[in-house]
Amino acid sequence: MKRLLVPALLTLAACKKEDTTVRQPDYDGKWYIHQIVEKEYTLENGDTAYTRYDVNDYPGTVNYLDFQIDRGKGDALLYLDGHLDSMSYEALSQAYFRLDSTLCEVSHVTDSTFQFNTLIFDHTTIPDRVQVTQHFFVLSR
Repeated sequence: MKRLLVPALLTLAACKKEDTTVRQPDYDGKWYIHQIVEKEYTLENGDTAYTRYDVNDYPGTVNYLDFQIDRGKGDALLYLDGHLDSMSYEALSQAYFRLDSTLCEVSHVTDSTFQFNTLIFDHTTIPDRVQVTQHFFVLSR
């Protein structure tokens, strides 16, 4: 009986179902926006040409991004310059998430600081070129 038990246990361990859920992000909750850097550039044959580089500072705790996440999905409320916007949130991995249809990449997160950037690609504005817009967010609790 012992000879059958060991191979059976090894077979069960090998057949363990893979966990496909994304771990709960460390940035759930309210974050105050301190700075947004907007870059716009075109890519053509490996060359980069910047067409826009704006830095917007937001002192104090008036502007915020509030992630309301449950099991890798939820909503994000953005309050910026007196306007409130609600977006859907979906975790894709520890480093990437979506706000509505915009891909976002986490570059730094601790208990008190959070930085991420958006990646928006436009193939139609300029023929034979890719126009890229990125917003770099600097936030804190």
